[in-house]
Amino acid sequence: MPELSIAKKDIDNYQVFDQMGNNGKPRTIQHPKNKQNEIHNRIANLLTRIELPDYLHSGRKKHSHITNATQHLGSKKVLTTDIKKFFQSTTREMVFRFFNKTLHCSSDVSDILSYICTFNSHIPTGSQLSMPLAFWSNIDMFEQLDNLSASLDVKMTVYVDDLTFSGEQVNKHFQSIVKKIIISNGQTPHPLKTKLFNKNDLKIITGVVIKDDKTLITNKQHKLIYQSFESWKGCRDEPLLESYIKIKPKLLGRLNALSGIDPKLKDKAKSLMNYKSAAEI
Repeated sequence: MPELSIAKKDIDNYQVFDQMGNNGKPRTIQHPKNKQNEIHNRIANLLTRIELPDYLHSGRKKHSHITNATQHLGSKKVLTTDIKKFFQSTTREMVFRFFNKTLHCSSDVSDILSYICTFNSHIPTGSQLSMPLAFWSNIDMFEQLDNLSASLDVKMTVYVDDLTFSGEQVNKHFQSIVKKIIISNGQTPHPLKTKLFNKNDLKIITGVVIKDDKTLITNKQHKLIYQSFESWKGCRDEPLLESYIKIKPKLLGRLNALSGIDPKLKDKAKSLMNYKSAAEI
């Protein structure tokens, strides 16, 4: 293979830094720079033109973590799991196989693309192409899981690295088969994020609480809203304070985002938006 600076020199082509994740733990981000970033964006744009299966709810219009969760409404048994370190465990060899076997690129072209699209022999964590390429590079695994689910009348959805299954046949045996399929495809189900729910349990699916036919926000989200409201109350009559300027938009954003799960939050957002302090009247 010809020596390509874009494909080979990871240190020169990526900005690597730590960023605090939603779980409060730092995670390493590899973001492509300059020409590498342009190429990644172009490849990502081309990948998004491929028709997606119905079970995928990430990286597509009119779909979200909320639509992913609502597919499992009702009193159903549910299995949730996710792929441990999904981007880091999707290797250059998997990327090569996708370009070569799925897209029918030549071996030489697939080899070059597999180097261009990876950092240190895995999919980078902070590129525009990370999400679609990780999905397509693991398409055999997802299709095997979907075929298993369809054969047992089980509903499966995928949101990035989160897998959810619901139906009467979801049980310990089904969980065992799912685990075997994931491992046989070179991935690992996260042991601490794999949960089996009974019909009447409260289920948390991609950050959304499912209770029978209702969607609710989590206790953590309730707490964050409460804390934000308390902070806002402390400065709501001082609209020129820096804290007010920062808190109100952040609180509004949180309420509007979560109103897709709990519509009652729309009223809270409206009241907050319409509130006028004495200084503003």
